[in-house]
Amino acid sequence: MKKLLLTGTALALLLAATSCDKDTLVEDPRSVLVPGFFGTPDGIQAGLVGVYSGLRNVTADQGGSNFMSQGTDEFMRGFGASNGFEDYNAGEMSSTNGTATNLWNAFYGNINTANGVLQYAGTVQGLSPAAVNQIVAETKVLRAWNYFYLVQSFGDVPLMLKFVDTPTKDIVRAPLADVYSAIITDLNDALNPTTGIANTAAQPGRVTRATALHLLAKVHLTRATSSARAADDYAKAAQYAEELIRDASKYGKGLEADPGLVFAEGNENGREVLMNVQFNADPVFTGISDNGAGGAGQNQTNFLFRVRYDLLPNVARSIQYGRPFGRLGSTPYLLDSYKLASETTPRQWRTTDTRYAKWFSTLWLVNSVGGNGGTAFNPRAVVGDTAAWYAGRELTAAEQARINSRPNGRFVVGTPSTYTTNFSPYINKYDDATRAAVNNSSDRPLIFYRLAETYLIAAEANMYLGRTTEAVNQLNIIRRRAAAPGRAAQMEITATQLNIDFILEERTRELCGEFTRWYDLVRTGKLVERVKRYVPAYVGSKPSPIPGGTDQYGSNAARNIQPFHVLRPIPQQEIDRTSGKITQNTGY
Repeated sequence: MKKLLLTGTALALLLAATSCDKDTLVEDPRSVLVPGFFGTPDGIQAGLVGVYSGLRNVTADQGGSNFMSQGTDEFMRGFGASNGFEDYNAGEMSSTNGTATNLWNAFYGNINTANGVLQYAGTVQGLSPAAVNQIVAETKVLRAWNYFYLVQSFGDVPLMLKFVDTPTKDIVRAPLADVYSAIITDLNDALNPTTGIANTAAQPGRVTRATALHLLAKVHLTRATSSARAADDYAKAAQYAEELIRDASKYGKGLEADPGLVFAEGNENGREVLMNVQFNADPVFTGISDNGAGGAGQNQTNFLFRVRYDLLPNVARSIQYGRPFGRLGSTPYLLDSYKLASETTPRQWRTTDTRYAKWFSTLWLVNSVGGNGGTAFNPRAVVGDTAAWYAGRELTAAEQARINSRPNGRFVVGTPSTYTTNFSPYINKYDDATRAAVNNSSDRPLIFYRLAETYLIAAEANMYLGRTTEAVNQLNIIRRRAAAPGRAAQMEITATQLNIDFILEERTRELCGEFTRWYDLVRTGKLVERVKRYVPAYVGSKPSPIPGGTDQYGSNAARNIQPFHVLRPIPQQEIDRTSGKITQNTGY
C-alpha cells in the first residue's frame, strides 16, 4: 500500500481529537498518512489538519506569495526577485519553472489528502455524525479553495476527486467548466443548512460558513469572465457576498472601524478576517527559520516586500525593520493610487485616504550611529532621530535646506524621482516585530481573506448587473472607513465614477499585497494592458535617495509580457509522467 507522504514542517504535527465530540485538537506527531488511517477518528482529523497545514506551502512562503502577486501593475521586479514571474522572463517562465512545479505539486498534495478524508469519512466509527459532517464540510471548502487557485493559474487542470494511492499515468486535463462545477458543488455542499459547516470556528484558522460564502462569491465572480461562464454568475456572486455582509454578525464578523487595526500585530484572527493560515511562536509548529531564501511552508511575507533600508546611513538591519528579501517592489501606480483629485497640492497627497500612511513604511530612525558611512553623511546623528524619510513628493529647495540645517544633522530624503529598486516605500502589512531574531520568518498567522474584499466583490458584481446604487454604496463603505477624520465626504464616489478600472484601483488601495492582484487582472482581462501601462521600464542606473548614489530601477515586464501569460506554464514533469496526455498551455 502506497503511503501518503505529508509535506511541510507542520504536517508532521497532525492533530487528533482528545475525544469523539470535542472541538479542541491536540498535537499527535506522525510523519505519514496511510489510506486505512483515514477511516479512524484520529485519521480523519489528521487528514483535515494535513490539508490546513498544506495551505502554508501555497501561500505564505516566497513561492506562493510571488506566484500570486508578481508581474502585475502593483509590483515590479524587486532587488531579490529571480523566478521569472516578476518580469515574464522567457528563460525562466517555462515548463521547468521551479515555482510553478512546486506549487502544482503542493496544490495536488492538498487535494489528494482532502480526497482521502472525504472518501473514508463514511466509514469512521467513534465520532458523532455532527463531528463527521463538520470535518467533511471543512474539507470540501479546502478542496474547493485549492482547485480554485489551480484553475485560475493553469486553466484546464486534472480533476481528481478520488483518493489516489497507486501511481497512474492515465490523467488528462479536465475542461475549465468541469473544474468550476466541482468547486461550486463542494462549496454548496459545505453550505448545506443541515449537514454544512459551522457559523463560527471552534479554533482560529478553521474555515466557517463565512469563508465558504466569501469563496463562493469570488468563484462566481471569476467564472463570469471565463469561457465556462454561466448566465447567473454575477447574480450569484452578489447574492453570496451580500448574504455574508448582511449576516456578518451572526458569524462573529464585521469590518474593523479603522483599517490600521486590520493588520495590527496580534489581530490576525480579528473580526474582519474570514480565512487565515495559522502560524505561531512555536518553532516546531511554525517551522521558524533563518535559513536564507528557502523556507518552504514558512511565513516569509515579512521579508518579501522589504527594500534595502539596511544600506541607509546610520541604519542597521533590525528586528523592527525586518529582513530585506526584495522580491516585490512597489510600482509608481501603487504608490500614487492613494492620491485624490481633490488633493490639489503635493503636501496634501495621500492625506485623505489613510491607508497609505498606515500600510506603507516611509520612515526609518537612526539605530546604528556611523553605520553605512553615517559619520561622513551626518556626524551629528543620534539614536532615535530620523535617518531616512521617503516623502512621496518632490521637496522644494527651502524644505531640503531646513532638513540639512537641523541641530541633529540631515537625514536621507527619498522622493519619486529618486525612488529605486533598493530605496522606495514598501508594504508593512506583514511586519513582525515579535520574532526572536532578525532573520527569522514570521510567527504571525497570515490573513488571506477578509470582509472588506467581500464588499468589493459585491460592488463589482452589482456594477455588471446594472445595480449602480448598490455598487457605489458598497464601495463607499470601504472608502469612508479609510478617510482621515472629517474627510469622509471627500472619499465618497458617485455613479459617474463607477467602472471596472475604478474597482480595480480600489482593490489596489484596499488589498495590495494580499495575494489577489494577478488573478484580478487576469479575471478582468486587464493583465497585459495594465502591466504595459503602469510598470516602468528597467534602467540600470538612476539617482538614488542617498546623495551621489545611483541604483537600478524598473522592470522588463512591460516589454516581455504576452497575451498567453494569463496562464502559468504546466510543469514539464507532469507532461512527461503522463506521456503527453497532460498538454502544455499555449506559448510555453
